Amino acid sequence: MKTMKWAILGTGYIADSFANAMNSDILSGTEKAAVCGISLEEARSFGEKHGIKTHFDNFDRMLEEISPDVAYIAVPNMLHYQFVMKALERGINVLCEKPMADNEWQLQDMLKKAEEKGVFLMEGMWTRCFPATRKLCEWLEAGKIGNVKSVRADFGLKAVEGWQGWKASASHAGGALRDVGIYCLAWAFLAFNGESPLKIHSVCRMKNNADYHDEMLLHFSQERTAYITASFDMVTNHSVSIYGENGVITVGPRLWCPQQAELFMFDPTDEFTRKKTESFEDNHLYSGMQYEISHVNECIRSSKRESPYFSLKETLAIARLIDSLRKEWGVRYPSDDHN
Repeated sequence: MKTMKWAILGTGYIADSFANAMNSDILSGTEKAAVCGISLEEARSFGEKHGIKTHFDNFDRMLEEISPDVAYIAVPNMLHYQFVMKALERGINVLCEKPMADNEWQLQDMLKKAEEKGVFLMEGMWTRCFPATRKLCEWLEAGKIGNVKSVRADFGLKAVEGWQGWKASASHAGGALRDVGIYCLAWAFLAFNGESPLKIHSVCRMKNNADYHDEMLLHFSQERTAYITASFDMVTNHSVSIYGENGVITVGPRLWCPQQAELFMFDPTDEFTRKKTESFEDNHLYSGMQYEISHVNECIRSSKRESPYFSLKETLAIARLIDSLRKEWGVRYPSDDHN
């Protein structure tokens, strides 16, 4: 089995969780080849903590000297485009934290370059790789709850002192929809097989010229719906429920990194009752990012250029939806003026 050499860009919280997850027993044949930080001191400190012997403060130099199989991009949103494009231009496979691009034009550039170079590209929707998510997909594909009719998903947190404020700043390509709401959108797209909604009704509260709290009702074909909340000013249930004709599947307790999936069937003898018929639990170690890493390794080893769990077509559809909502709300990023 080919050993996969990973180069990590970033030394923050997410990169730290990612590097920890690379110690998982399920990741045989995975090497932490190098790390790049904003300074050599930061890269060295990160490397010492995670057993990475090669450190850089220049991304281009790291790619040139290491020639990794995969570059993992974990820097603030507004920096994704330049570094993803640098790696793709060198013919290096890329996994980039979500949201991968500020807007559609950046994403289209990435997709074209990945196709031109014949390499793998994935937005880091790690949620799709968890065993609980895969079990939910099995139940949906088996028709356990019949045709899906509605989705409920909410992801809200309360911003506190010391929180990463750039996530809520338009100048940093932030906002609640792209930071936490994108997970809820991904659940709706999964439930409806990648279909885009026909129309959207939304309410948005703004702060720092970015969306701070969003409520959305998405209308899909055949009168199907998704109700979504994304917030930086309230703590929500952090759950997802997918309702079908015959039952409901719930996933949690954190919809972005689920450990449990439960299947309930409606009781044909009692209009108020549903009965749990199946359940799945995965008490994984680390953050759970090991499932995403393993999936990317498998894709690249089998010469796939995109993930079957979260396709580039789906990534593009969600990006377009977010762009349309930002336009409606009056949220603009510096990179929007490119054209």
